[in-house]
Amino acid sequence: MQTCKVALIQLLTGIAVVLLLVFLNYNFLYGFYIEDQETLAGPIINGFILVLFFTGLVRIIQGYGYYSREETALKQFRKNLTRDIDEPDEGISSHSIIVQRYQRVRELQKAGTNVDQNALAATLVAQQSLRTSYPIFINNILILAGVFGTIISLSISLVGANEMISGSGSISGMTTVIHGMSTALSTTMTAIFSYIFFHFFYSKLTDIQTNILSQIEEITQSLLDSRSVTESDVLRNTDNILQQLQSLITEMKSTQEENSRAAMLLANVIKISQESNGSINHHMDRLETLLRDGFRLPLK
Repeated sequence: MQTCKVALIQLLTGIAVVLLLVFLNYNFLYGFYIEDQETLAGPIINGFILVLFFTGLVRIIQGYGYYSREETALKQFRKNLTRDIDEPDEGISSHSIIVQRYQRVRELQKAGTNVDQNALAATLVAQQSLRTSYPIFINNILILAGVFGTIISLSISLVGANEMISGSGSISGMTTVIHGMSTALSTTMTAIFSYIFFHFFYSKLTDIQTNILSQIEEITQSLLDSRSVTESDVLRNTDNILQQLQSLITEMKSTQEENSRAAMLLANVIKISQESNGSINHHMDRLETLLRDGFRLPLK
């Protein structure tokens, strides 16, 4: 099962367990948080904390859904790389991160531009950080909201203590002090519980995001290794070509020298042959004269 789906099931299960506990302890929680409150400070602060908590959970659920689709796209893209097809992004949404990265790499390669993977990775991280900016804000502010509620509640307790001192042990002052301490406890408990629950699933979201981005960079590296020509490769190939050309030029020079020597030898042979032909003709003429004189043949 995909990581995002597992995290989403865990989140929904956690919410269901919390709602069940709230239902089982409804009377106690209602009296502690709402019914026995002397002022509206406690309900307002706790309500504010819960609003932050639930809006953050909504964004986390949206993030799980988004990265679940990205995990599916990555799985399909890896499968396409092992298949005998022309385009590995076939059958994958054009809005997925991996398809956008693949198309960007192809554009740069077609333009003859060197693909800077570090720049692509930095751009992608900046884009994806927007999806977790609000959960980060909620994660950082939940505890601060609890501290804020505690400060307000202690201020209420100080007001009650002042009433007790000025009223010589006024009952209303004592009630205000108890109410302030109770409000401080309730806001602190709400903030701590919300922070622990939220931070657990927020950490899962960031882990999933990091895992997906690392897989994308891994696939990008494999694409660059198999399809792109780096500057070092060009220099290496150029050096090999120059070495081969140098060897060919050396061989051509050697062949030319051999041809020159052969031409000189051939010229000498022709000269000797011509001289030999002249001598043979002279001897033939003498032989003809001797035969004619010996057999007393008439002249032609």
